[in-house]
Amino acid sequence: MSVARKALDDSAGTILNVLVIGANRGIGLEILKSFKSRGWNVTGTIRPQTRNDESFGDLKNTGAEILELDYLDENTIEKAVIDYGDKPLDILVNVGGLPPSPKPWQEQTNEMMVEKFRVMAVGPFLAIKHFLPKLEMAKQPRIANISSAFGSLSTNAFGTCMAYRAAKAALNQNSVTLAREWEKEGRNITIICMEPGFLSTRLTDFDGEDDMEICIGGVMEVIDNITHDHNGGFFKWDGSTIPF
Repeated sequence: MSVARKALDDSAGTILNVLVIGANRGIGLEILKSFKSRGWNVTGTIRPQTRNDESFGDLKNTGAEILELDYLDENTIEKAVIDYGDKPLDILVNVGGLPPSPKPWQEQTNEMMVEKFRVMAVGPFLAIKHFLPKLEMAKQPRIANISSAFGSLSTNAFGTCMAYRAAKAALNQNSVTLAREWEKEGRNITIICMEPGFLSTRLTDFDGEDDMEICIGGVMEVIDNITHDHNGGFFKWDGSTIPF
C-alpha cells in the first residue's frame, strides 16, 4: 500500500508538536527545519556531548527547543521526557543512527554489531516507550522511524554492511511488533518505518546519490499523509512500499 496524498484535517487551526531525535545535522536537521518552516512547535534532540560539536550551532539557529538525549543512556531518555513538559506529542521521528560502514563481512565485530543494535534498534524503542504517554495525549499520534532499505531481507541482493543491516532490520521488526500489539490493545497510534534515500551526509562520509531537498520533501509528504491504515508499514521517501 503506497501513501497517497490527503488533506490533514487534524492540523486545521491547531499548532502541532513534533520531536525529532538526532536533529543536529544531516537528515534529522533537514526534517526538523521542514517542520519548523510549517510553524509547528518543534523540539530536536542532541547527545549531551554534541554540545561541543559545531553542528549544535546549526540546530540552535533553527529556533527549535533542544533536549539532550542519548540512545545509549536510558536515563537521558527519561529526563528528556520530563524536560519535554506536559503537552501532547503529535509526531515522533527517530533519526539518530550510526554509519553503514564497514562493508566487508570480515570486518564486522562483536562490539560493532552490539553498538549498532543498541543505537538503531534499542534506542528508538526506548524513546517510544518513554514518550508513549505524551503521544497518547495527541489526537492522531504518529511515529516515523528512519530506517533503511538495507533493513529489508527480501531486497538484499548484494550483501555488505552486515551490522548496519541487522540493526535496521531489528528496528523494522520492533516497529511492526509495536504496531500489532498496540492494535490489540486498542491504542490509536500509527507507527511506520521509512527509507529516506541514499543521501550525502557526514554519517555516510558524504557518499550519496539522491537529492536531499527532493528526498526530505518526500519524507515530509509521507509523514503528512499516513493514516492508521498504514500502521506497521515500510515506505520509501517517494511513498512506495518496501517489502520487509
